[in-house]
Amino acid sequence: MTLAKMPMKCSPETPETHEDRVRGLLGGSAPLEIHRQWLADNNQLILGPDLDNAREIMSARTAVHDVLVARWAEARQQEFGYERPFAVVAHGGTGRRELTPCSDLDYTLLFDDDIEHNAFVQSLAAETCESRTFEEHHGFAFEPTRFNLDVAPLLDEKDLNSFLDMRAVYDPTGLAEKFRARIRATYDPFQHFLHVREFWRTQLNRSPACDRIDEFDIKNDALRLFQSGVWTLAGRDYLHSGEIYRSQVHPRDLEAYLFLLRIRCWMHLRKPPAAMTALGNHPQDVFRFDDFESFGEMAGPDAGPREQFEFANEVRARFLSARRRVLGFARGIIHTELRRGRQVRPGSPITLGPGGLFHAEARRSRTDPGRSRAALSLLHAAQRYGVPVDPSELQGAFDNAGDWLERVPEVAMLFSEPRGSLADSFEFLSQIDGAEDRLFPGRRAFEASLDERVLAERADLRSRFELGKLRRLEELLSIQAPSPTDGDPGAVSPAAAAAMLDSDHLTAVKLALKTKRLPLTVEDEKARLDESRSWIERFSSGFSGVPLEEYYRRFGREYGFADDILAITEFLIANRRAFKDHTLEGQNDREQVRRFRDRCATEQRLHALYVFTCADRFEWGAESREPARWFVIRELYLKTLHAFRSISPDAAAVLRADGYDAEARAVIEDLGTGFFGGLYGRHKNRFGSHLVQLASRDTDEPKAAILHDGAAVILGVAARDFPGLAACITGELWKRGVRVGQVHCFSARNHGLVLDFFHLAPDQDIDTQKLPAHVEEAVARRLHLDSSEALPELAGTIELHEPQPGKCRIRYSGSQDSAGLIHALCWKLFHHLRADIHGLNAHNTRTGPVMLAHVSLPHDLAGDAARRIMEERF
Repeated sequence: MTLAKMPMKCSPETPETHEDRVRGLLGGSAPLEIHRQWLADNNQLILGPDLDNAREIMSARTAVHDVLVARWAEARQQEFGYERPFAVVAHGGTGRRELTPCSDLDYTLLFDDDIEHNAFVQSLAAETCESRTFEEHHGFAFEPTRFNLDVAPLLDEKDLNSFLDMRAVYDPTGLAEKFRARIRATYDPFQHFLHVREFWRTQLNRSPACDRIDEFDIKNDALRLFQSGVWTLAGRDYLHSGEIYRSQVHPRDLEAYLFLLRIRCWMHLRKPPAAMTALGNHPQDVFRFDDFESFGEMAGPDAGPREQFEFANEVRARFLSARRRVLGFARGIIHTELRRGRQVRPGSPITLGPGGLFHAEARRSRTDPGRSRAALSLLHAAQRYGVPVDPSELQGAFDNAGDWLERVPEVAMLFSEPRGSLADSFEFLSQIDGAEDRLFPGRRAFEASLDERVLAERADLRSRFELGKLRRLEELLSIQAPSPTDGDPGAVSPAAAAAMLDSDHLTAVKLALKTKRLPLTVEDEKARLDESRSWIERFSSGFSGVPLEEYYRRFGREYGFADDILAITEFLIANRRAFKDHTLEGQNDREQVRRFRDRCATEQRLHALYVFTCADRFEWGAESREPARWFVIRELYLKTLHAFRSISPDAAAVLRADGYDAEARAVIEDLGTGFFGGLYGRHKNRFGSHLVQLASRDTDEPKAAILHDGAAVILGVAARDFPGLAACITGELWKRGVRVGQVHCFSARNHGLVLDFFHLAPDQDIDTQKLPAHVEEAVARRLHLDSSEALPELAGTIELHEPQPGKCRIRYSGSQDSAGLIHALCWKLFHHLRADIHGLNAHNTRTGPVMLAHVSLPHDLAGDAARRIMEERF
């Protein structure tokens, strides 16, 4: 009998019967024709007036796809001679045999084999995902995912949900059941329940009321809500939805669900084809008023107006009833689970109820360590799963915890937990008087203390800032950032560094942020003895009174931390100012980088210290407030990272990639490795062509431009070198009322050129459109070099250190800040010492302004002679 003479029956048939009928057609017709005719017959059923045949329609529609896919898979395996276990499984709606005209085909190819470099896997993908070969022979397309058994433990959320309804389509060796067993052995039922509950809660809040008919998404507002109830039940033991349908769903609820699927089938055929949305939804699933008004069409073309009218009313009545039933089913299942309490693990006393997590046995413990472990294990579960602790536990598991809470291993579990928010955990604990002080000696004194920020902002105590730092770290961990060594060196970011931390170093960063001010450091002891400081400044840290080298060793093991983590934490606290102290030099030269590398000792410690510093200073002393300092910090981090990895800047390759010829490369490369190995190198193209023109004498004009690098606003100047150039530029900036915080100078000595960068201080009104032209004119005319009239006085202490002959470090410290100090120092260095300035940094301290200049002296001027000149003329 030909396919045309095999109309689809309307009587109920099992899925197996449908599949047998499709197989029976394979001997006489091509798969393409079988698929075309089978769907044509199926569509006629959909367009008919029978409203109770949804299961029959969907089962038959699924069968033709299952059989054709299975036949293809079997044939390909035999042709290829592939002997390893292989299967095709359906999942999601396809696995439930609930295909409607616009449904996606959810198939996965399973292998008990490597799939990355597998020729058989690649051949199957070539037919289905990379070409239309399968579609041209079968009449439909599908793009199966490819998994092996190693993927099973990695499935989560949506994928884990989809594979609940996994069903073997072609499986000669029983691989599908092995895959399900692997999932069942490794998945987290409680996490799955939370995912379903969150999906249900989110979707419920978006769904319109049952009697709204202007816009209704039948898939998301009804069918998936019903499925969320089924998934909640199925997720306990990772069962197929079909088992739940048969054993735990009331027939009338299942009937309502099938009726909605029947209407969905009809609507998919009624609406014109449309592409899926970016979120994977089908426009055909959205019902509007006109769709609700059209239900009379389902009565068929032979029905009269009265019959269509009555039929439409009946459909709407059943539709409204079905919407109410599926919503009530889902709501009832979820809330029943919460009322009964859902354990985080089978047999666990930690349970999720309507108000949050509670510990059913915490009060039964008769010892303080036992109560502490119970209470903190509850807090750990709340953090891990991102659900709150039931507030009633403040009078339950945590009742008067400030009297009995002890340091137990669960403390370390909080810090090492990669999921959830540690800040939220400690925010909960902060509600309990005395609890944190029992865990972290010195905490009570820290919470009550004042410091510079509290006095300045006059709003919050320091414990609030500490929580903010932990939250900042959590934000960094959530950001997808490029590696610091990928291409542009400006890609250095704390998020990238955080992503490279191993678990021990990340745990140490968290612990250091939490306890930073509690151990007594050498720096704290010096501050306490400094009678020039206020009492608040002298006693703003070291609140436990326990020396740093003892604090973590004394208490850390009680927390459950490994010795390595405690050693890293101690390193972070001891070096909490390391980046800041190094950047006071203003220079990231080779020696500075070497010292910092030696200080960190390992690359992981470098990452940890950088991330710790960024989180610790993300508000007070942040980049927006101190952009020049943070520019140097980022560059120091990058150069030190390169030192650990033995990465040397390949200036020639970079310039070649940017299109510079050999002659131009020779000029720009002359700026040196200090330029190309740091963050200034990213601005090479802004000035490269002009430097080449200056070298070839095509122009004598300088070029100035405003640059933006993070929060830093920088004036860059490319010019022919001449004595006093830095004083000329700083003089023009002083004249224009522009404050400068930092200067870096790079010299192309072989070509007599310089590229200088001047970091402009934040929070000043600068006409950045006109400033470059003013500076270019000042450099071209060599202004501000002749007279010292009206220069501010350097009324302070000035020292010269000569670490190597001719290379000097000059430090000025004063008691009063005034505009023009940088220009005054540059002018005097030029006029009195004839010094070549490489870099200059200015910053304010508690006692007044400090400037550091790195200079080269002329060959005929020794360091001692320079000191005498400075004493006489500065």
